[in-house]
Amino acid sequence: MKIKKIETLPLNAKLEKPLSIATTKFEYVRALITKVTTDDGLVGIGESVVRSAPKAMKYIVEETLTPLILGKDPLNISGIWWDMFSAMRTRGHTNGHFVEAISSIDIALWDIIGKYYNLPVYKALHGYGRKKFTAYASSIFNGEIDNMVNRAQDFLDLGYKAMKVKLGMGLAKDFQAIKAIRSYVGDDVKLMVDINSKYDAATSIRLGRKIEEFNIEWIEEPVPPYDFEGYKKVKNGQAIQIAGGEGEFTVFGFKKLLDTGALDLVQPDIGRVGGLTEAMRIASLVYTNNLNVQPHTGFFSGLNIIAALHFAAATPNLLTFEFMELDHPLIEIFKSPIIRPKNGMIELWDKPGLGVELDMDKIAKWIEV
Repeated sequence: MKIKKIETLPLNAKLEKPLSIATTKFEYVRALITKVTTDDGLVGIGESVVRSAPKAMKYIVEETLTPLILGKDPLNISGIWWDMFSAMRTRGHTNGHFVEAISSIDIALWDIIGKYYNLPVYKALHGYGRKKFTAYASSIFNGEIDNMVNRAQDFLDLGYKAMKVKLGMGLAKDFQAIKAIRSYVGDDVKLMVDINSKYDAATSIRLGRKIEEFNIEWIEEPVPPYDFEGYKKVKNGQAIQIAGGEGEFTVFGFKKLLDTGALDLVQPDIGRVGGLTEAMRIASLVYTNNLNVQPHTGFFSGLNIIAALHFAAATPNLLTFEFMELDHPLIEIFKSPIIRPKNGMIELWDKPGLGVELDMDKIAKWIEV
C-alpha cells in the first residue's frame, strides 16, 4: 500500500455572531483539512489548526510536505513523521505553521491505519484504550455578566458538571463574573478559568488570590506561552493549579515547558503539536513528570475534536476532556452527527479509523479557492 494522492481543503467560515476572549474577537472559524488517499482506495482525513490564512497552510502541505511522502507506505507512520519534520528542522522550523501542517497529514495517516486494521484510532494507537471519560463544557465566553451566567445555565441544561470560564476582562470584572457564576451553579459544579495569555505574571497572581475562595480547578494560560519565567512566578505566587501547553509544539517544546515545573495540567492540541504520533510522545513525557493530560480542542473544526477524542482515549494519564460546546459552521461537517457528551460523560464508538466521513455538501461553500 502506497500514498497516492494528497488533497487540501482550506476552510474559512463566517460566524453569525462573533465571540470574544481576552485576546481575540472571533468573526471567522478556520481550518485546513487534509485528505490522504492510498493506491488501494483508503482515504484518511486530518486537520491542521488555523487561526488565519488557511491557504498559507495549504501551500506548506502541498509544496513542502507532499513531495516528501508520495509513494511511501502509510503504515510506516513514525518514519514518515520524521522525514517531514527533518525536512525543515535544521532551518529552525520546529514549531509554528510547519509543525501544524505536519499535524493534518499525520492524523489522516492514523485514520488510514485504523481503517486498514479495522480498528478505531484510539485502539490502533496501542495506548490505554478507554472508551468512556468525563468532559467539561468549553466555554463561557467574555461578555456581560448576566449573559455569562445564562451560558452557565445552558451548560447545566446539557448535563455538564464542569465548565470553563473565559476571563481577562480586568480584575474587577473577572472577580464579579466568577462570583456570580459560582453563586448560580452552586458548589457541586467544577469551575475552571482561562485567561488566554492576557495578563502578566503579577496580574495573574493577583487574580488567583482573589478568586481562590470560589474553589477554582485551574487557571489556564495565565501568561503568554513563551513566558516560562512568568509561568513559574504564577505557580509559586498563588494556590490554584496551572494549566497550559495549547500554544506549544512537539515533544521538544513540551520538555522545555515541563522543565519549568510550573504546570499541573498539560494541554497539547493535536492539530498543532505534530499530530497523533507526536501527541502520544508528549503524553509519555507528561507521564514521566507525574502530571495529567487534558487535550485542547479550541476554536477549530469538528475534526480536531474527533482527533483529540481518540488521543484522550489512548493516553493513560487523562484527567478530563474539553468539549467545545459551540454551534459554529465547522463543527457538524460529517455525514453523521459528531459525538457529544451526555451528562458530562463522552463515549467513543468502535468504527474503524477516526470514525467520521466528511460531508462535502456541508463544507463546500466554506472552501477558499
